[in-house]
Amino acid sequence: MIHRVFLLLLFLLAAAVSSQAADAYDSTYINTLNMTDAEIAEVYGIDSTKIQVKPTRQELQEDKEPEYVMREYNHREQVIVGVSVMLCVALAMVMMNNYNPMR
Repeated sequence: MIHRVFLLLLFLLAAAVSSQAADAYDSTYINTLNMTDAEIAEVYGIDSTKIQVKPTRQELQEDKEPEYVMREYNHREQVIVGVSVMLCVALAMVMMNNYNPMR
């Protein structure tokens, strides 16, 4: 009986602590949706002299010339592998079609 009362008090205490933390977070929340960049920097204390302006990904990609990789294909090897695979598939199809366990 005492254990149940102790657990109930423990749960109530945990709920009270978590609600205080949630209230503290809600009171510090600032909506910056309709603020200008200068107002946002003032609210958050951002020093504009320390902000580095970096190029965007698009600007970085535009600077590079397109690079093409010349690939060498061994067509004879591709034909031999393709023919052998197709022959194995055809052989498997014929064997599966002729298989009849009732004979």
